[in-house]
Amino acid sequence: MKEYFSHDYNARNDPKLQEVLFEHGIAGLGVFWCLIENLYEQGGELPLTACKSIAFALHTESNIVESVVWDFNLFQNDGEKFWSNSVNARINKRNDITEKRKQAALSSWLSRREKQMQSKPDANVMDCNAIKENKRKEKNKSISNDIEREKAKTVKRFCPPTLQEVQAYIQEKGYSIDAEAFIAFYESKGWMVGKNKMKDWRMAIVTWSKRDNRPATSKKSQTNKSCNDEWT
Repeated sequence: MKEYFSHDYNARNDPKLQEVLFEHGIAGLGVFWCLIENLYEQGGELPLTACKSIAFALHTESNIVESVVWDFNLFQNDGEKFWSNSVNARINKRNDITEKRKQAALSSWLSRREKQMQSKPDANVMDCNAIKENKRKEKNKSISNDIEREKAKTVKRFCPPTLQEVQAYIQEKGYSIDAEAFIAFYESKGWMVGKNKMKDWRMAIVTWSKRDNRPATSKKSQTNKSCNDEWT
């Protein structure tokens, strides 16, 4: 129970307490309030046999305590226990308020818990979607990288030929072009054919051979064209 209890501030003017004061003096009022305190401490009821022990604790006569309990209609009893209707009404009111506060606190806690439980699936769904999206991006990135690597494998990097390689190829094909002139020409162009990097120097030799084997009239018409223009 609580360390305090409520009572009417003008209780001393109650006619019943006035009778107690007239009969037993201020000691009678003190016994009454001590009995009230004991009832609050014990949940609203006390055994009638407790009157003697209460009198002993208060250093007063037991007949005064028994008189306050029996003679002034301040307490009710059933032959075994005594109580105060006023005290019990106040205890019940306080218990109701306490229970309502407990229920309100429990309801608030359950509401917060339910919201938390509802928010967890949403958070889990968002996390799963984020994980899936990251995996999809990683997969697409991996595929893109694989494609780029495959492209890099298929594209052969051009390597300028040596004089010996050019001479050997010319001899193999039976061409009559000058290997040194061929290499000197394209080295001066940075091995470019027009605006593009040369991809196959062997095909360039074939083209040179065909140029040298063209009819004289065709060669004459092209004398004013630069070599670089010819391969663009």
